Amino acid sequence: MIKKDIFNHDVKARFQASAKERLYRFLMADDQIKGVVVHATRMIKEMQANHDLGPLETLVLGQAYIAATLMSAPLKGRDKIAMNIQCSGPIKGLDVKANAFGEICGYLKANPIQVKNPQKIKRLSTLYGAGFLSVTRYISGDTNQPYTGQIALVHGSIAEDLAEYFLTSEQIPSGFKLSVAFDENENIIGAGGIFLQALPGAQPDNVVQAETMINGIDALGHRFALNQTPESIIETGFADLSPRFLDSSRVEFYCRCAKDRMADHLKNLPKEDRTDILANGPFPLELRCHHCNSVYRFSQKELTGIFNLI
Repeated sequence: MIKKDIFNHDVKARFQASAKERLYRFLMADDQIKGVVVHATRMIKEMQANHDLGPLETLVLGQAYIAATLMSAPLKGRDKIAMNIQCSGPIKGLDVKANAFGEICGYLKANPIQVKNPQKIKRLSTLYGAGFLSVTRYISGDTNQPYTGQIALVHGSIAEDLAEYFLTSEQIPSGFKLSVAFDENENIIGAGGIFLQALPGAQPDNVVQAETMINGIDALGHRFALNQTPESIIETGFADLSPRFLDSSRVEFYCRCAKDRMADHLKNLPKEDRTDILANGPFPLELRCHHCNSVYRFSQKELTGIFNLI
């Protein structure tokens, strides 16, 4: 992956931002409800820079990144999870994936999102239109067969449609809070999210209370911008349910693409295509990774060497 440097070579600023980027797991309501909270400001800023996104595109894809991060909390080993949206509106759709190492990447199918006066948009639901949301789990050791669940978009909101997905497809009452906050100059100042799920046997009153509480936690991104910590937000917002934290792990905008992997794709091209490229170029040949927008360039000399290895 080729990641743009949003810190302008300021190593101290990079480490300070990295130290805050954590995903925290917790239990509450006498261990009847499990939860995850993530601080993801750096991740969303790097996503925006690499994909060259405007504010609207950053908000849409940023929410998807945060959601995928939250859903990755129970993953282990080589497990992965992917979320896909296909829709008829200007957003067109998106693909985001996360793994057990806290690495998240993905892309919008429309960049830029073609709308008039994006600053006047009050609800993103108007940009999704009809469509489908799919969640796919890749569980290592489980016959290596992915499991995919899908629902029709009901709300045009990633948070609400994911809650609908878990309730419909997996019969698990769930709640999401996804937030990307901007300042008056449309710069990202904070980003993060919360994910709650009822465990088997959870008392309905506790589930209703947790739902009310998560809906009452607004401006999550702005809270992170004010240096409120994920722990303090959960401990305050869900105080009546006595949350207790279990552990935490790293999160990062990261893609496992690399130049040698791109070279392998070139090797698999039909012979006539390889011959045409060597004869006519263009040079350098550019290959772009959809998931992180990294561009890999191959000179004529490099291409000759790659194709001669076949």
